[in-house]
Amino acid sequence: MLDMQSRTSLVVYVASLRQVRQLKRYGHLVYVSKRMRYAVLYVNVETAKATINKLKQLRFVKRIIESPHAQLMDLLGLSGNAEHQAEQVSFDSEEK
Repeated sequence: MLDMQSRTSLVVYVASLRQVRQLKRYGHLVYVSKRMRYAVLYVNVETAKATINKLKQLRFVKRIIESPHAQLMDLLGLSGNAEHQAEQVSFDSEEK
């Protein structure tokens, strides 16, 4: 049976769209914006930091933004992670 791998998205801003095809080596290329000159890549969470370091070394990469999805899920308490119980935002109205 196949196990689901946890993935994260990286938004990679590039200087020129010519080199976008090279990004396929580093992850699953999902979307390319020609007007805004960025690409969205999906990479494994375990190798995300190493992939970001490799991408930063490329000459045509201007900026990389990692998805804040995991941190937001922990903050809102939707991840089910017991470690982040103290940091969770409470939406219950305590004033009655």
